[in-house]
Amino acid sequence: MTGRKNHFGGPFRRGCNKNADDVCVCPSCGYIVEYERGVPCNSLLCPKCNSHLIRKIVLEMSEKVDQKKENNLKGEKAYPKVNPELCMNCGSCEDICPTGAISIIDNVAFIDEDNCKKCRICVTVCPVEAIN
Repeated sequence: MTGRKNHFGGPFRRGCNKNADDVCVCPSCGYIVEYERGVPCNSLLCPKCNSHLIRKIVLEMSEKVDQKKENNLKGEKAYPKVNPELCMNCGSCEDICPTGAISIIDNVAFIDEDNCKKCRICVTVCPVEAIN
């Protein structure tokens, strides 16, 4: 019996798909070393500044979370926007809006930013994701 094959015809190996972002990074000085499977990045020390390394993807995700938190603290939530090509005139957003800022005009949802409080409930109820 032969083993499973990958899409290139070679043997299938679970978890062996490396990419360019699969590296360990020093959050202090930016030192980079290739990630080695089975060796956690946080077990490695940076030779330049002696800090523990972290996986690049984890660093990027934490930076995104920090940016979102910072924007929320500043009150910079974006107004929801309607994609008129996706809107199917169901009225779900209009019914759920607590401030009445949404109305259906010419079979497309319209959001009045003067009345919108940026609660974004409309985004969650749109069945076709026409509001983002």
